[in-house]
Amino acid sequence: MAKLHASETATYVSHQAIQVLGGMGYVSDMPAERHYRDARITEIYEGTSEIQRLVIANAVIKEFKSMVM
Repeated sequence: MAKLHASETATYVSHQAIQVLGGMGYVSDMPAERHYRDARITEIYEGTSEIQRLVIANAVIKEFKSMVM
């Protein structure tokens, strides 16, 4: 859960930084652009956010079933 939250938060924050900087935010010399690229890759590395949600949901369901039985 932490990986999912951290990667999505990093992407959101870096995207907002680029929006604040305007056109200069997209220039590859600016740190905001590099942070955005790095944040986006964290959403893809070791499974996309959608896959992470499925893994979390399956773990929660499995835990619930073990508590009920």
